[in-house]
Amino acid sequence: MALYMKHSLKIKNTLFRSGFFALCQRIQSRRSVAILRYHAIVEPDNNYYASQAICITPEQFEAQVSYLSANYHVISLDTVADCRQNNKPFPEKAIAFTFDDGYKDNYLAYQILKKYNATGTFYITAGCIESRETLWLFETIYLVKTTSKNKLKFQTTNGEFTYLLNSEAERELAVRKIVQFIKSNNRDVRENTRAQLREQTADVPDFEAKASKVMLTWQQIREMNDNGMTIGGHTMTHLNLPNALADDAMNEIENCKALLQEKTGSSVHHFSYPNGGPYAYYNPDIKNMVKKAGYKSATTSNNGPVALQDDLFELSRIRVTENLAEILYQIHCEDALNQLFKR
Repeated sequence: MALYMKHSLKIKNTLFRSGFFALCQRIQSRRSVAILRYHAIVEPDNNYYASQAICITPEQFEAQVSYLSANYHVISLDTVADCRQNNKPFPEKAIAFTFDDGYKDNYLAYQILKKYNATGTFYITAGCIESRETLWLFETIYLVKTTSKNKLKFQTTNGEFTYLLNSEAERELAVRKIVQFIKSNNRDVRENTRAQLREQTADVPDFEAKASKVMLTWQQIREMNDNGMTIGGHTMTHLNLPNALADDAMNEIENCKALLQEKTGSSVHHFSYPNGGPYAYYNPDIKNMVKKAGYKSATTSNNGPVALQDDLFELSRIRVTENLAEILYQIHCEDALNQLFKR
């Protein structure tokens, strides 16, 4: 397994250059669609707001869009839903671009897509656009990494937790642990944790100024909507839905849709479950809430292409990296080659 992982990327790049992925592409034809899952499009030196694991540079993104738009059929989530609902084959070599959260850098992604006559779906955390509600993910990352304190303490119902901040590695670990804790609990626990974090990191002087530059503006979202992009829902405040009270979860889902429709003047049909990771971030009850709210589809962070028979409210996506060969491997070959190299 270790040898497989060591040589994995080299193998994928070799397969890409050999034309193997193109052969797989022709074989697959209209049996599936690859929904690509992006978040932030930003240079590492300018990234103070998102985990580097979900970022690629503008140059990398444009190279991917250039290749994919020339070699694949870029479709919208409306087309995906229509094919599934009416049992129609997907267009040949179909892919779809999606973006979670609503970071301001997504405006550049929109401009790049437009340059190549492509479209994308942008899932917006609606309550964090031009309001006093700061995206808690950014808040956690920025305050933990910027504070001059060398440790943080949190009082919880399960006791006191201390995180050391004496190195970059310790700060990264603290961010991961705090984020995981917040995602694993309800709104009250989230807000209590945020209050403790803000109190202990009051030494960070520019937090409000930085926070004001993290997300898209309504003007940008309207422009994107009016120029062929699809605007989708990603809750109001990026709350972990299965851990919320039922009414709270429903409000996050419904109010997001209503606010996006009010601000864009267009219907909102597509939803993305927030907080994907090694914990429950959606379940049958949450899926039913999304259906009840009037959405036509919902995407997950489950990895892989979407087949025509797949559940429209549990759509898998392809995890994006900076490496195009890695993306094509996931689209065409992952299941088969994983089994081959694990033998």
